[in-house]
Amino acid sequence: MSRKTEREFKVHSYVQYMRDKYDPYRKWLEGENLPVIGGEFVQDVRTLELAPWDRRGGSGAYLVFSDQHVADAYVCEIPAAGSLKPQRQLYEEIVVVASGRGATTLWWDADGPRHTFEWQRGSLFAIPLNCWHEHFNVSGDEPARFVALTSAPVAWELYRDHDFIFNTDHAFRDRFDANVQDLFSQPGKYLTNYYGGILDTNLVSDLREVKLVPREKRGAGTRNMYIHLVGSTMFAHISEFPVGTYKKAHRHGPGAHIYTLDSTGYTMMWKEGEKPKRYDWSEGSVISPPAGYWHQHYNTGHEPAKFVALHASIAVSGGDSEGLEQIDFSEEDSALREMYIRECEKNGVPVQIANSSSGHS
Repeated sequence: MSRKTEREFKVHSYVQYMRDKYDPYRKWLEGENLPVIGGEFVQDVRTLELAPWDRRGGSGAYLVFSDQHVADAYVCEIPAAGSLKPQRQLYEEIVVVASGRGATTLWWDADGPRHTFEWQRGSLFAIPLNCWHEHFNVSGDEPARFVALTSAPVAWELYRDHDFIFNTDHAFRDRFDANVQDLFSQPGKYLTNYYGGILDTNLVSDLREVKLVPREKRGAGTRNMYIHLVGSTMFAHISEFPVGTYKKAHRHGPGAHIYTLDSTGYTMMWKEGEKPKRYDWSEGSVISPPAGYWHQHYNTGHEPAKFVALHASIAVSGGDSEGLEQIDFSEEDSALREMYIRECEKNGVPVQIANSSSGHS
C-alpha cells in the first residue's frame, strides 16, 4: 500500500537555534576573507579564482558544498618557489594535488625529528591530527595548487574556540610516530581481503598508479581501491570505469567530494521525485552529492574515467556503514540511457551497454 508522507520541518528547531545563537564555523569563514563557493560543483579547481590568504600565506577559496556540516573543502595555491606558513589544527585533513610539484614537512616538537616528502600532480596525502606541517612549492617557474577536504565544520561546532583549535599542544602520536624513519618512503599495504580493496599507506605519490581491484556490483569493468592514511578517520577511494560505460545510480550519506583525474563525462544528480540535473566534468572537476541524492557517473571520453573521492570522517558520516543504495541498470530511467548513447555517438565513443539486467557488456 502506498503511503503519503510529509516533512515536518527542514531544519530541526534546536539546530536552527544553535545556528542563530553561535554559528561558529560561518563566523570563522567570514574572518578568513576568502571566496566561499557553494552549491555542489566546481568545473576546474586548477583555474578557480582565488584570493590572497593571509593566515596561510598563499591564496585560496573555500568549497562549502551541499550544506552538509560534516566536512568542507578548500583550494590553495602556493606561488612559484614559495611556501605556506607552518600550521597545526585540531581537525583532520586529506589533500589531493591538482597541479605543480612540492614538498611537505611534518613535525610534533620544535626540537624533534622532521619528516619531509615530495608530491606532484595526482599525489594524495593526509595531515595527521594536530601535527605541525608546512607546504613548499619546489618549482621556481609555476605555482602549485591542491584541494583538501577537512573536518573543520565539526571542530568549530564542538569547540567554538580559535586558540584551542589552532594552538593546542597535544601530540596524537598513535596516529603519527615521528621516530619511524621511513614513514613516507615505505610501501603501502594492499588489503584485498576487504571488498573494494584497501591501501593502508601514508603517501600516494601518484593516484593513477595505484593498483585497483574489481568492484563489479557498481557495473562491469568498474575497479576500485579505498585508501587509509596516517590513522585518519577520513578516507579516500579511487574508482575507474571503462570507455563507453557508466556506473549505477546510487546515493549515500553526506561528505563525499569527488575529484576527477582522467577522461571526460558528466554526472546526473537528483533528489527523489525531482528532475535530474547534469554536471559536465573533466580533470580538475569537483562534485559533492548532497546526502540522499541519487547520482550517476557517465564516461563520454576516449579513456577510462578515473576519480578519487575524499570522504568525511566515519565518526560523523558513518562511512556508509550499511552500504550504498543503488538502482540496477534494468530499473533505470530509459531516458538517461538514451541521453548517454547520444553523447557517446557525438564523441565517436563506442557504447558498451548490454540490453539485459546484468548491466554493461
